[in-house]
Amino acid sequence: MALKQWAASRRLKPGDGRELQRFRWWQLPVRSLFWLRLPGDGGQEGLHAVDVRHWARLDDSRIRAHLFLDSRQVGESKLPALFPVDGGVIEVAMSSYGIKRCHYRPSDGQPFQLTPDSASAEGRRARFGARHPGLSGRSPSDRCCCWSSVWA
Repeated sequence: MALKQWAASRRLKPGDGRELQRFRWWQLPVRSLFWLRLPGDGGQEGLHAVDVRHWARLDDSRIRAHLFLDSRQVGESKLPALFPVDGGVIEVAMSSYGIKRCHYRPSDGQPFQLTPDSASAEGRRARFGARHPGLSGRSPSDRCCCWSSVWA
C-alpha cells in the first residue's frame, strides 16, 4: 500500500446512515455534489454520491467529503479522500478554489470524472460548456467535428 493510500485509509470513517439531502439553489457557493452509478453485487446498480461542503470546517478546520450509497451515508473522510467502492476507488481532492478532483479510478482501466449534480455550480458549468463550447474555454480539438478542419 502506498503512503498516500495508507494516509487516506486512516482518514476514512464509517458513515452514520443519514439520508442525502437534495441540492438547494442557495448552496451553490458552498456545496459540491457528484454522482456515480456502478454495478454492484448481484447485478444491482448502486448509485454513489459524493457530497462536499466547502466551508463546513468542523473541529479541526478540515473539510470533509461524504460518500452516500443509494442516498444513505456510508463513509466520511477529511480531504484529500479515497473511498473504496466496488471495483475501484473514488478520489476526491480540493484546492482553495473548489473541487480539484472527483474521479472514479477502477482497479483495471482509466479513471474518469464523476457526474456533477445538475443543480450544483459544477453541473451548471458543465451544461454551459456543452451549450456554448466557444465560450467555455475548451480547446479547439474539443469542438464539434465540423470545426476540426478549420483548427488543424
